[in-house]
Amino acid sequence: MAKVPSDKKRNATAKATDGRVKSAKLKIFNALNMMRLEGKKININSVAREAGVSYNTAKKYRAVIEAGQK
Repeated sequence: MAKVPSDKKRNATAKATDGRVKSAKLKIFNALNMMRLEGKKININSVAREAGVSYNTAKKYRAVIEAGQK
């Protein structure tokens, strides 16, 4: 039988996840803005490299990145 995590543990996990998500979003948005200012080519791979996040993390924000290409 699986052990059910307590509410305290679930809340702590959710809080940690929110922090990582906010950090990744901020890094990606900052990288996009810098790349636009510098006139660099914008695609998922270049944004991930510039932001210092994984390709898969950047891919989650594909719509935002593709909007930044225009």
